Amino acid sequence: MTASYAPARSAALVIARVVVDAIRHSLPEHAPLFDARATEFVASVLERDGMNLGIAAGADAFRQVGVAEYAAGKELDRLSRAYHSAGRSALPALASLSRQPGAGSALMDTGVEALLRCSDVLIRLSTAAYRAAHTPSVAELRRDLLKEILSGRPPAKWAGLAAEVGWVPPARVVAIAAEPGAVRASFGPEVLADLAGEYPHLLVPDDVEIGRVLAGTRAAVGPAVAPADAAVSLRWARRTLELVRREVIEDGPLVRWSDHLTTHWLFADEVLTTALVTRSLAPIADLPVNERTKLAETLDAMLSARGGAPEIANNLGVHPQTVRNRMRRLRVLFGARLDDPQSRLDLRIALRAELHTAEPARPAPMKVA
Repeated sequence: MTASYAPARSAALVIARVVVDAIRHSLPEHAPLFDARATEFVASVLERDGMNLGIAAGADAFRQVGVAEYAAGKELDRLSRAYHSAGRSALPALASLSRQPGAGSALMDTGVEALLRCSDVLIRLSTAAYRAAHTPSVAELRRDLLKEILSGRPPAKWAGLAAEVGWVPPARVVAIAAEPGAVRASFGPEVLADLAGEYPHLLVPDDVEIGRVLAGTRAAVGPAVAPADAAVSLRWARRTLELVRREVIEDGPLVRWSDHLTTHWLFADEVLTTALVTRSLAPIADLPVNERTKLAETLDAMLSARGGAPEIANNLGVHPQTVRNRMRRLRVLFGARLDDPQSRLDLRIALRAELHTAEPARPAPMKVA
């Protein structure tokens, strides 16, 4: 609402009362703070652009709420939701005012803009007071530093915070992604960590023995990078952990990204890999599962072997004549593709990819009572 409308002040007061009443309803423990002065302040914000209104007496109510929320150990999101909800609750009243004679056709549009602006002003006042009341601990500052580094911001932006918490950036670091839950960690000031979040992670100098840092949970280690590229290391550590969960990569207490580069390459674009598997192994796709499995194993051994049927038979643990029979069957199915270098490469990649995706589905061996 702008000063160009004659009924702007009266309309602003009507809307302000609705907004403040809604805030009282959402934050009943703070209701006494939102008095007539707070309502006048909200009306002033609605009527103008909200600039330089922070000195108004009614603004103190929203600052005091921020301080009270911090003292109670609550999150700022609660206030943000209350203010936005209050703005929405005023829309019916705004619509009613816009239909009154002489209101002007633009009242609804300018009123909605004013409500959005008002919510932002109230949030800023409470947020500033909340943060001013909060003195972060060293542990919190170190988590903030880790967040800054992983955001990809240049080192110049977080160098001051690093110095404040006593963290000396090493030449290279590795990120560790851990499963949430009971994480046990033992490390010095050279390690940055956030173990309390939904996705626990650490940033460790490359020359630190990782095995002594983390215990008690499944974890994956990303590549060694410069601190400025730490986000890349964490992305690959989390991707490694994801593939472990899917049983694509073999499980272990500490899985290293560097030990599974081929697997990462195969699964970097799963749509592309699936298309390659589908096209390359189409000749055996419709065979019975048992026959398909045996032919795929023989094909893989055949493409890898330098010798003939005896070597392949020895690798597979079957009779050489069995291998010859399968090789003849494969020759009929795949034809000249078995002699084309590019096709052979595609087949080997497809077989490796299918092996990784098929392994989790294989039935467990029967236990003998």
